[in-house]
Amino acid sequence: MSAIKLGHMCESGGLMHLVLGESEGRVPVAIGGLPFGTVAVSVPVRRGGQARVPRNRRGLLRIEDIDLISGGAVNGFDRPPGLTDRELGFVLAKGRREWSTISDFFGPNAWARAVELVRCGGVVLRCATDADLHLSAPLGWRLSHAWASQAPDLLAEIRGYRNPDAVRGQLLDLMSGVEELADEFQLLAECPAGTPLRVPAGTATGTAAWTVYESAVRTASVWWPFRLAGEEMTAHALAAKALRDSKGWTPQRAQAFANLIGISFDQAVTQTDTDLRMRGPLLWRVGDVAANAATAVPWIAVPAKGLHVSGVVQCAARGVLVIENADTFEQVCKLPGVAEAWLCVWGEGYVSHGLVPLIANLPPLPLAAWCDLDADGIGIIHDLSKKLNRPVRAVGMDLELWQTTEHRKQKPALIERDQARAAKLCADGPEDLRSLAGQIAARGGSCEQQAIHDKVLPRLAERLEALLA
Repeated sequence: MSAIKLGHMCESGGLMHLVLGESEGRVPVAIGGLPFGTVAVSVPVRRGGQARVPRNRRGLLRIEDIDLISGGAVNGFDRPPGLTDRELGFVLAKGRREWSTISDFFGPNAWARAVELVRCGGVVLRCATDADLHLSAPLGWRLSHAWASQAPDLLAEIRGYRNPDAVRGQLLDLMSGVEELADEFQLLAECPAGTPLRVPAGTATGTAAWTVYESAVRTASVWWPFRLAGEEMTAHALAAKALRDSKGWTPQRAQAFANLIGISFDQAVTQTDTDLRMRGPLLWRVGDVAANAATAVPWIAVPAKGLHVSGVVQCAARGVLVIENADTFEQVCKLPGVAEAWLCVWGEGYVSHGLVPLIANLPPLPLAAWCDLDADGIGIIHDLSKKLNRPVRAVGMDLELWQTTEHRKQKPALIERDQARAAKLCADGPEDLRSLAGQIAARGGSCEQQAIHDKVLPRLAERLEALLA
């Protein structure tokens, strides 16, 4: 596998370092004069709400400016050697900086500092090129998705002094009346007085960063009483109450909170971001927080926007199984032999923005999908295959199942819409589903996954094994 797969993916000891959010609309560009350890990539253009590779009318790559990113494996946060807290504060305090501001702050060391920050994955450096496609002049930078997501917590770590005993006392007061946090209370209570703020060993939050730990304790202490009273909370409302900032969630904070309460984030709160639910042999680390899709019960839920950060992903799956229906996904997660071998993913209906980058940056594993037996289900597989430029095999979508299962009730207008869509898929849809598309185009009809659970689930592991063979 290429060590510069955008965007970018490198392998080191079985770990793949993904910067999923940096990959959309970018391709590597051959530029002269690049600093060691950096890679030049195209600057994406926005069309139809999506980032695309810049091309002229003839389809050729059009390069005006380029972005410099790291050419090697990077951790979620690893500051360059010698970067002071003051300098780090300057970098983190603002998402975008013009080069004139950067140059004024760092002086003659500005270019060297910028390149160091690029190599460690901290910033994406925009540069101009000359007519011969050689590096010309820096224009400015923006924080990488990885550093931007951690900036609030990292700034809090380096700014100002807080009395450790007073802070721990506040957290103990918050947890004191919450029986469900008794174990965490005991761990924090055992921290010696007068010691610096450090995350207690054995914490359920799964983080080593104090600010992330503190956020998890504060939000869990507020959330549990509402939960026990049978009341639901939105993600924004919980953050506003516990953190005094309705936009205070970061991917690290959300995962640490979910680890502490033992419930996936999407089940704990309601939110507007689309979730990706995953179960299978995959370990995802964002910043200092880890989520294990192999051991999580019943799954881990990652906000799609949360995937647009630097994550270190270790995946030992033999294939990826995409499931359309949330209820079906839950049933599949319980099947012996499926989630042990396959990474099972639910992405809420049609292919979400988070699902494609996730799969595209995994190794080229076999792809399978189980969707409703209707025009939309076939369309989901067709859409996913086109966006990934890879074949996606259907499981549980046999024509015989469609013919022998009672169809759901549909209004005539919806049946006509499905027939028209199926007619198009007869010609250019997935080859193994064209006969099904032909029957839907001719007769109409939709068979939901739930109606065939008893026929598909008992043999699903066997069907998937056959795909691998």
